[in-house]
Amino acid sequence: MDKCSKLLNELHKACRAAIVGIDNIKDEIGNNKDLLELIKKQNNYYESYIKDLKKLAVDYDFTPDDISCFMKANSFMVSKMETMMDKSDQKVAEIMINGTKMGISQMDELIHEYEDCDEKLINYAKSFKEKLENFLNSLKGFV
Repeated sequence: MDKCSKLLNELHKACRAAIVGIDNIKDEIGNNKDLLELIKKQNNYYESYIKDLKKLAVDYDFTPDDISCFMKANSFMVSKMETMMDKSDQKVAEIMINGTKMGISQMDELIHEYEDCDEKLINYAKSFKEKLENFLNSLKGFV
């Protein structure tokens, strides 16, 4: 797998991890419609981003990997443990903030590591990071 395909794969896996995380936490949201709408908006963005990445993968003659079953199970267990004692909307927002911060950090690493890849892919990573930063700022209003 060439370097640009690796970047594409990492972007896809980061997005899939975010979707899995949201799936694991969304049922814990109480009656806060604003928080639920924000998380739905975030999930819709990730779904759309994955579709774009899959179209881009065709140009590279590459099929991105999904995240591992271990990562999915770990995400599920962590979210359930985190909300076992506190199912407040504030707690849900904190969990989402932590996951979003991890995504931003990962994008910084990927942008740096793969800076010599196709500019189009680097711009995808940069736009994803910007969107994560916007979501992070919105989520902070719930804590």
